[in-house]
Amino acid sequence: MADIRTMNKPVVALGSDLMRSLLELPKKAQKHATTFLTKFQVNPRSSGINLERIANAADEKLYSARIDQRYRAIIAFQKSSNVYVLLYVGDHDDAYKWAETKKLDVNPNTRAIQLYDMVSQEEIDTAMREDSQSEVERESADAKFTQPDFAASEPVSHSAEDYVGMNRGATSAIADSVPRKVPELHTGPLPDTYLALTDNDMRRFGVPDMYVPVMCTRKTWEAFDRWGSRLPEDAFAYLTFVAEGLPKSEVFGLLDETEGQTSDRLGLEQQIPASSVESGEEADPEDFRAALSSYASQQSFVVVQGEADLKRILDAPLEQWRVFLHPSQRLYVEHDYHGPFRLLGGAGTGKTVVAMHRAKRLAARLLRSGSRQKVLFTTYSRNLATDIASNLKLICTADEFNTIDVVNLDKLVKDLLMGHGYSGEIWYDGSRDHGNDLDAAWRKAITSIGVNDSKLTVSFFKSELSQVIVPQQVRNAADYMRVLRKGRGTRLNRAQKLAVWQVVETYRRIMQANGAYDVDTAMQNVVSLLTQGDTPRKYAHVVVDEGQDFSTPAYRVIRALVDEGDNDIFIVGDAQQRIYGHTAVLSKCGIRIQGRARKLRINYRTTEQIRSAADSIFRSSGADVADSVFAAVRGIEDASPATTFDDLDGEESPTGDSRSLMSGPVPETQRFASQSDEMDAVREWIYGLCGTAENMAGDEFDGERVDPRNVCVVARSRYCIDQWYKTLDDGLPYGVYRLGRDAENRQRQGIRIATMHRVKGLEFDYVVVVDVNDGVCPPKPALQSAGADPATLNDIYREERSLIYVAMTRAKKGVLLTGVSAQVG
Repeated sequence: MADIRTMNKPVVALGSDLMRSLLELPKKAQKHATTFLTKFQVNPRSSGINLERIANAADEKLYSARIDQRYRAIIAFQKSSNVYVLLYVGDHDDAYKWAETKKLDVNPNTRAIQLYDMVSQEEIDTAMREDSQSEVERESADAKFTQPDFAASEPVSHSAEDYVGMNRGATSAIADSVPRKVPELHTGPLPDTYLALTDNDMRRFGVPDMYVPVMCTRKTWEAFDRWGSRLPEDAFAYLTFVAEGLPKSEVFGLLDETEGQTSDRLGLEQQIPASSVESGEEADPEDFRAALSSYASQQSFVVVQGEADLKRILDAPLEQWRVFLHPSQRLYVEHDYHGPFRLLGGAGTGKTVVAMHRAKRLAARLLRSGSRQKVLFTTYSRNLATDIASNLKLICTADEFNTIDVVNLDKLVKDLLMGHGYSGEIWYDGSRDHGNDLDAAWRKAITSIGVNDSKLTVSFFKSELSQVIVPQQVRNAADYMRVLRKGRGTRLNRAQKLAVWQVVETYRRIMQANGAYDVDTAMQNVVSLLTQGDTPRKYAHVVVDEGQDFSTPAYRVIRALVDEGDNDIFIVGDAQQRIYGHTAVLSKCGIRIQGRARKLRINYRTTEQIRSAADSIFRSSGADVADSVFAAVRGIEDASPATTFDDLDGEESPTGDSRSLMSGPVPETQRFASQSDEMDAVREWIYGLCGTAENMAGDEFDGERVDPRNVCVVARSRYCIDQWYKTLDDGLPYGVYRLGRDAENRQRQGIRIATMHRVKGLEFDYVVVVDVNDGVCPPKPALQSAGADPATLNDIYREERSLIYVAMTRAKKGVLLTGVSAQVG
């Protein structure tokens, strides 16, 4: 590649605010803006582009450019570095007003290019004179005045229209009359963790010098939010964590790993060598070229080069967090690890995004080295693999994408067996094809041995095989007599153990006679195939998404697929989202992550209110799943012990430790006397969001309405989905799109509807979680199958809470949780 320095070619970068403002324009204006941006990127000095200094702007680097008669672009140009930064597009007056107070410069402490609001010295002086005690007293008085005393209030029944704020003529439905406890909002004084911050702390967090005295003297949440909104996004994020009560040492830890880190390659495709963009001389602290390669800058700015580069980001716009990675995310994408690496994080923290960018980077490296090996990107479900493949196409070049195999592990196992001449079918537990056949094989084995114990059900035997016998590689009765059964609720004496082993052996003979394998046996066979001989490995790297859903045999397959070495296995996961009942300990599968395990803490998807409500689901662990979920989301404490989770390597992992910087309405909950009432209320709630269906064909939605494609109704099972599909299709004017095995088609109109399992990995502005009822969550057949085995029952309760957690955390802006309860009516 030619050296940009010797060509004296300008560098063009896009800011995250530009993407946000572009996506808010009407479709026609977006097309005009895209045409302008493409032309500008090709040659910002073109005669057709007339940059005009904004006379009254606080930053002399800011210019405007004409997109069409109505719209303008705001651009920063640093002459000394020959760097153009596209910052904003909007209506003429709006764009100029936006630019008046904006400042773009390099923070001397974090080396990040920052965009923030300038304020006058008079405003700062006024703020410094504020009486902090008066602020606290005023805010406390406001909070007391506006928040009702629920302890003294009487239960009141509400109609559906009370909840949606409008009357469209739909049938009223009686909601659960238990008064709702309002979750504590950010009001009153800031915690001591924030008040103890010093000037130097503020600067280290990236607060511009002009704001340091102001932010150090904020005493209340009201003052913090009012002034913090003017700060650069990166600085405000770190301050918010401290204000949330996290020790500053813990927040500094987020900075320590990435401080001073730079990328060796830049651009949307990461194809531009950073050395070709840098100034080539001793870096000026204010130089934009030098700063563009820092992780801190790439959180908000991306270099573009060439029309194809720009076209990809504009014509197929990714969500902001898929292009602009937080420094902590970029670190895990770009760092080299001397062995397997595991990354945890709650829903919405961007684990899958990191995994996708990691796969892209590894593929690009293989291409540059001329290797014929590939990257395997694997996940548990076929649906999720399909969705990931679609998203990878958006961020990868064609060559990179062809260097990545995206396949769920079950399919990979089946393909490997067939490729080595194995015949027979794999019977999956619970599948529509052979789930009943698998259960029949177990029942036949139990009957054959004469086991007649109510505790030793088919569910018990399946769990014992997958949780004890297979993970510990028990090979005979003598091994089974000695094996540890830690965590298993059903105690077994020696005679019972012998009977269990005899049933297992008989079951295996029955499966062999049927020419079938259960998935554990299939995976064991694959491990044997992969570890025999010296056949060259197809894969140089394996990236695992949703790692919490993989079993011990699955991880043994993954370990056998790739040679041990640098960057061999990269795993992301979250035990709170374990919805398939598998538990594994990585170290017992030959995957050693000691010293190579981290956790993401920043939530990029949901509001803090949704995140907090979803996390609260796990503050209980009892059998009354539906009741406890409604209580938790309403802020009502539960007496049962909290649900605990592991870190994928046998240790307990803390939960609820992520934070979101976005705010929104508290999730709504409604319970009804009948499903008919529930359906009426859900229809009205959606109609309140989306309004009429006018102009849908033109894909134009005004700011007052929600695009129906951004609303998803989520239910527990296909049976529930069938019921809701007809109700919504008949009762709403938008159409209904049932999400199935194929990737979601975003061009297709209509409300989305899907099972809790199907929405894994997806996101929507609004989510309605329906049918959260006893007998549905969890399903009666699952409970009946478990019998009295406490370990199996506890697993079912945990899995149900995880499913509801997954469903709620698909929402970015709002959640409605509904169900039917016998106590209503």
